[in-house]
Amino acid sequence: MILSLAASLPSVVLVLPPTQLPPTHAGLRPVHSPRALVVAEATTTDASRYGIDPRLANPEAVAEAPEWSAGRVGDLKTTGELRAAVEAAAADGGFVCLKFWREGCAACASTAERFEQSAEANPHGRFFLVNYGRAKEMCRATGIRVVPAAHLYARGSLVAALPLGPSKWEAFAERLAAVAAETS
Repeated sequence: MILSLAASLPSVVLVLPPTQLPPTHAGLRPVHSPRALVVAEATTTDASRYGIDPRLANPEAVAEAPEWSAGRVGDLKTTGELRAAVEAAAADGGFVCLKFWREGCAACASTAERFEQSAEANPHGRFFLVNYGRAKEMCRATGIRVVPAAHLYARGSLVAALPLGPSKWEAFAERLAAVAAETS
């Protein structure tokens, strides 16, 4: 359970009571505090608009891996499914790419075909759509405020949270290519 999200500070800090700490994740830097343990920090640019790793807010979420086929885009609805997909990708030396979208969003629709093409071009990546209207609990846990947005996970950790609209596609494609190269 998240106790504090201090978005007004130079960095965003998730604070959990010591009894509810998530399993160790690569890239987290524990910092002791008088009342709790800070378990993650991210810049406000990434975390405040495009979200954080929802596994931090729900460390006990468990589910079977979502249905997935290489070169195809699947659907993901829960934090437990995300955890299973990230763990499977890490075990296979691959990565996970999420696209957060909502129905009626023109920018979301305008990147749909390119997202599918990216999945086809990166068969060792697991690509999933997260429908904001159907995966509200998970989306709330990310703190995401802008759609379309993307999350990239490699080696078991969130490595990028970024915008995915038409004007931001090239930056996303470059970051995706870098993650794909690092994990292939």
